[in-house]
Amino acid sequence: MLELVNAPDPAFEDWLRDFRAQDAAQARTLQNAHKTEHPAGSSGGTVVIIRATADQTDGMARFFETVLLDTLSMRFEAEGAEEIYTQVEPEPDRIDNAATIVHIELVSVVEAGHWSVHLRALADKERRFLWSGRVRLPIEAGEFSAGVELDAFATRAIAQILLRYQSFRKVSHSPLMILARASARLYDPSFERVRAAERDLLGLVDGEGAPVALAWLGFAKLARVLEFGDQEAANEAQMLVQEALTRRPGNALISALASRVAMDVTGDFDRAESLARDAMNNDDGNPYALQAAARISLLQGRMEDAQELTSRARQAAEGLSHVFAWDFELCLAALARGDFAAAQEAVRQAHSNNPQHRASLRYLIATSLLLKDMAVAENAAVKLAALEPGFVVSDLSKPDYPVLTLRNLGLIDALEEG
Repeated sequence: MLELVNAPDPAFEDWLRDFRAQDAAQARTLQNAHKTEHPAGSSGGTVVIIRATADQTDGMARFFETVLLDTLSMRFEAEGAEEIYTQVEPEPDRIDNAATIVHIELVSVVEAGHWSVHLRALADKERRFLWSGRVRLPIEAGEFSAGVELDAFATRAIAQILLRYQSFRKVSHSPLMILARASARLYDPSFERVRAAERDLLGLVDGEGAPVALAWLGFAKLARVLEFGDQEAANEAQMLVQEALTRRPGNALISALASRVAMDVTGDFDRAESLARDAMNNDDGNPYALQAAARISLLQGRMEDAQELTSRARQAAEGLSHVFAWDFELCLAALARGDFAAAQEAVRQAHSNNPQHRASLRYLIATSLLLKDMAVAENAAVKLAALEPGFVVSDLSKPDYPVLTLRNLGLIDALEEG
């Protein structure tokens, strides 16, 4: 039926071409359904191929394409990919033996003061369609006027590519896909989800992406300490992130997670600052690196820097399934500034993005009490009690209840007055 459609619309034509390519790829997949795929964690591994599909004659467009290619490559590496080919093709034998192949192709043009990019992702030798996206960035004096938008586009692209890959290949996830799924679970900690994520990650500590898996395991232990009061997990958290750093120095994600462990588990703020700086030096647009740097600024009382870094982190995290964690960071930064209204607005957004996130509900109650907004506080308390049976508002004042920022800022007494 679509063959009869004649719409003089460039965006529609691009979509239609992608749709037809996907349909043809699915047909080829059905023809080859008898072929056995490599199991997860096999020696086949994951191959990521990133390239611009056209030779640019425009020097500015070629430069901007190089920036994006490098950004995508760094982000995939930070996520745990170990074989990334940028502007080159792997050997045919490598393609034949790979368990998972992700092709990322982009084309761009500079016109009317903007740089426009169309990116498309395809899967495996059959080149099954995964995802496509576009971004249009303003250019001033030959430079991007908003570099965060490019970081956000890279984050969204990689998150959607990994998510779409998992959705149609449930039986044989590659380690890269398992890492992406497990890490998202850790940002919304229920004990069951943390345990499930740990089981997934433990299966990866000796294979592809092992250093990143170790770092996320360390972060899982951090969640146990902060959320469930499991102090025995503190030493494990330190050892795991240190092993990750030893195996893969220079990875922005690993450095950022290690900074969080140093900050929240050991209280070694000098080390936390050094690790956050390393993360930023390796990729100052990585949302995890920005998140760690923002927390350091808060601890040091540099409120303007903290606000800027937290805002950049939230923009760069756009597209992640657990983006509510960065909304929550905005709430903490606003509390540190004493801006309770902004804190409530940020935590409302965090709750909206994930209604099951208990930390968001705790801080929605707290910020509402600080603002004397009793109706919102009571409604949030009812929702939290459904997730934490027996919860009452006075629990916020308990010394072992997980509201560390409120205690550090000396706001617990203000809650009791409210």
